[in-house]
Amino acid sequence: MTVKSLELLVPPPLWLLLCAIVAYGLAKLHGLLGLTLLPPAILLLRWPLLLVAGFIALLSLLGFIRKHTTINPHHPERSQHLVVGGLYRFSRNPMYLSLLMLLLVWCLHLQSYSALLSCGLFMFLLTHFQIKPEERALARHFGERYLQYCRRTRRWI
Repeated sequence: MTVKSLELLVPPPLWLLLCAIVAYGLAKLHGLLGLTLLPPAILLLRWPLLLVAGFIALLSLLGFIRKHTTINPHHPERSQHLVVGGLYRFSRNPMYLSLLMLLLVWCLHLQSYSALLSCGLFMFLLTHFQIKPEERALARHFGERYLQYCRRTRRWI
């Protein structure tokens, strides 16, 4: 299996699960090494971040439902409409941003600085194996209109 063959193959929630397992392993290793934990006060951020992640996911999904277009991450070429309103004015990938926020909540729960490395891994994996292939497919499908959208809207935030 080549790296290219992973493009659009693994669903984003599965990448999230993989990175959550990596975060857990890093947190355990962090503990075994006796490294400093995140301050307990940081745990207070978990619930607000969880609520914001859920809100972002819901609004993102509603944007696709309103436009009657697919949310299937394996077939971006099946998109009927380009969604550029709502949260998509600020981020081309708010659904993936909500997944990243869920991973961040998990890392905060683990109270490990090391676990936070999994957030960078998640962003790397999703960018290279999901987002960039989606962007190529959408550029072919929607042409200049999509390219203009990409120029004015950031990939993540």
